[in-house]
Amino acid sequence: MNYAQLWTGSAGIDTTKPTHPFTHHEILGLVQPFTQRGYQVDLAASDRIARRLIFKPVTHEKSDRSGIDATEVLQLDNPRPGLHLITRTLTLPQGLSATLESQGDDPAVLLQRIETVLPQQQFRTVEGTAVALSYRLVQPNARRAATDTVRRELIRGEAEIAGFTVVLRAAQVRSYPAEIDITPKAPGVALPEDLLAVIGWSWSTLRKNKSGFTGKLMVRGQEPERSGRVEAAFEKTVAHLERTLTRPPAAYYEKLRGARWTVTFRRAVPALFFGGLIAGAASLTMIDVPQDSIFNLLLMGAPPLLMFGAFGMRETPSLEIPPIPRRWKETWLPESEPEPTTTNLDAQTT
Repeated sequence: MNYAQLWTGSAGIDTTKPTHPFTHHEILGLVQPFTQRGYQVDLAASDRIARRLIFKPVTHEKSDRSGIDATEVLQLDNPRPGLHLITRTLTLPQGLSATLESQGDDPAVLLQRIETVLPQQQFRTVEGTAVALSYRLVQPNARRAATDTVRRELIRGEAEIAGFTVVLRAAQVRSYPAEIDITPKAPGVALPEDLLAVIGWSWSTLRKNKSGFTGKLMVRGQEPERSGRVEAAFEKTVAHLERTLTRPPAAYYEKLRGARWTVTFRRAVPALFFGGLIAGAASLTMIDVPQDSIFNLLLMGAPPLLMFGAFGMRETPSLEIPPIPRRWKETWLPESEPEPTTTNLDAQTT
């Protein structure tokens, strides 16, 4: 971990550039603990210059210890002596994948840590939707023995819902919100801005980007409790989207009408607050305040303090006049293929 990560509180993986390409002797030494557990290195897929080894895929089945049908691929990065990163990628038959990372100085210990997390622990089923969860294994105290308990920190969540890909990207910097990307598979699909905000005050409104839509999720607390809260909030998000995006927009309007009005009020709070300050400042011109009064001193110091507080916030409040929640005229349901008419059937038969 470098000084920038210590300053920001980020627990990111060290991305030191490789010192020199892998030698044959180094590869033999690194793969020994993997071959003892049945893994075979794939030299064709590996990159000696980048000091990266890829191991051949391993298939898991529900009948074995993993408890899930998935394909596992291990990757070992060794950018410099004494620094190793093992990444396990699990892919379900439908294409959904989850990763597990562990970094340290001993690849045998890292592999042992990876194996303590069963493949089935990285997948959930929420409202009938499969959810993939990617973690980073972090040791609370690096000075302790290598066998000490490590904790899992959530770094990513992913789900496929009714023609949309939903991805949660956990914050890498302390006290910053996580981001939720909703990407439609069909172009031109529109979603209401309050789609996520109706879940609760921790969810923001949606903003359109190049590929889809992005919202933010604010979760308080520190690790290890924070990852559990983010994971629970993401499952709640998936459940809400599953109940919403699989039904017509008219049902969204009727069922969540009160929640949408609450979001409208939330979005208007910053504008109402600053509007109240302006109105209060204007009303003070009608009051005779003595020059030597402490109240006058507070009035003079209030503007810079308010500006410092506004610009010092993690998320600067948006001054806007929110739109009134109306019925959503567009649809987000995937278009069904038109049924063949009698004329088309006759033409096909001919």
